[in-house]
Amino acid sequence: MTPSPEDSRIAPAGNTVVDFRDVSLGYGNMASTDDPLILKSLNFQLPAGSFHFLTGPSGAGKTSLLKMIYLAQTPSSGEIALFGETIRPGDRLQSATLRRRLGIVFQEFRLLEHLNVFDNAALPLVVHGQSRKQYHEDVSELLTWVGLSHRLDAMPHILSGGEKQRLAIARAVVTRPTLILADEPTGNIDYAMGMRIMRLFIELNRLGATVLIATHDESLVRASGMPVLELKGGELYRRDLRTPRPTGGEG
Repeated sequence: MTPSPEDSRIAPAGNTVVDFRDVSLGYGNMASTDDPLILKSLNFQLPAGSFHFLTGPSGAGKTSLLKMIYLAQTPSSGEIALFGETIRPGDRLQSATLRRRLGIVFQEFRLLEHLNVFDNAALPLVVHGQSRKQYHEDVSELLTWVGLSHRLDAMPHILSGGEKQRLAIARAVVTRPTLILADEPTGNIDYAMGMRIMRLFIELNRLGATVLIATHDESLVRASGMPVLELKGGELYRRDLRTPRPTGGEG
């Protein structure tokens, strides 16, 4: 059954962490009739403390949507607000300030090759001004959780893909960010470790973090029981086992 074009915003529970208002994205940031849109008139909110999966086929725009949230991509049209603050394109101070509240798990890991496992995981805390004495116990505990306690002194170039993925996850959440964005965080990890990582995300969510995870892993989605947002044809739907409902489009 084809969903009707209605605005079906996720109702905010308390503060709203992410708010998309008629946001579209075209190739090259040019929204025009001659330039196909990747994402079309998205209207949705992520309430503080919520947990959602973001799904959709390859090329649907999942990574592009995440990039707009973490301010690496400017929408072609519409407005985005983070933590109640409307984004001002080109305002570097605003972007830097807001990014300090984000934890991002990138598909390509982005580890620093000259730092070992422990120091890569601890890097955000160093940037925030903490001393090794302050963060040593927390970082060690987190690396144990993601199964890297035996690799603390290892350099990134000798890690497997799965180990790099787990290290990237640890680094992203070590500051206990307000908003966690993860792009295929279990793509290089076996199912058992994937479920362990999911328990970490769920625990951080229980402690107050808002979580949005882009994934192709349907088994992970179903096992978690968390709400699902699905990108399809440039539009975003709240997936239901019976009938999906759009969160964007005409309203």
